[in-house]
Formats: sequence, structure tokens, C-alpha cells
Amino acid sequence: MARIADDSDFEALKRLVDNHDGWTLELSKSDTQVYTRPVAGCNFNMVKIHTEFADVTADVVFDVLHDPDYRKVWDSHMLASEEIGILNVNNDVGYYASKCAFNRLINGQDRPETRTLTSCCRRVSSV
Repeated sequence: MARIADDSDFEALKRLVDNHDGWTLELSKSDTQVYTRPVAGCNFNMVKIHTEFADVTADVVFDVLHDPDYRKVWDSHMLASEEIGILNVNNDVGYYASKCAFNRLINGQDRPETRTLTSCCRRVSSV
């Protein structure tokens, strides 16, 4: 069952992002690192990607990724995106559909998502 994210959830997420204990570095290229970590009771791994953009803030990256009108300009895989509803001042629910880059192996993705805006203006997207 899903629940609305609160400040303690964001603090736990920040610890996952900042702490590399238990994570395996899978790729390190230029300013980008990709890490994976097993999830107990699940066949999927958690993935975190760290990259730095010298001339772009985190807020701008989030807005570019989550603006459905502008995303259509640069994301050739996006089929549709819309806000479904606002849960509270920090959480909303949206819809995202995409073509798969590997369409011979996997069909496109069609999913709801929740987004959280924290009090320090950094946003986190979770599926």
C-alpha cells in the first residue's frame, strides 16, 4: 500500500543518496557514476545515478524532466504526461507513458508516479 511521503521519508532517501555503503559502483564515466544495490525480498536492484552539471541547478533539472510540455520537445520516448492530482503542498500524483528505447526487447512503459517537493526545494521522483 502506498502512502504520502513525509519529511522522514525524504531524510531516509537523502541517506541512501549520500551514503555508498552497500552499493556497487557499476559505471564511472567522466562526471557520472551508476550504483546498484540489492533490495531484500525483490528480484530488482535499486539504482542510483550521480552526475554533475556545472551550469545547471538541481531545480532546473527537475523542472525540465517534469514539465510535460517542454519534455515533449527533447524526449523522443515520451508519449504522454499529466498531473492527476495534488495530495498536499509537497506531494502530487501524475501519469507518465513512454516508448521503450529497446522496443525489440521491452514494450513501452505506462505508469502512475508520485512526486515529492521537500521543504528545501529539492524534488524527488519515485515510481
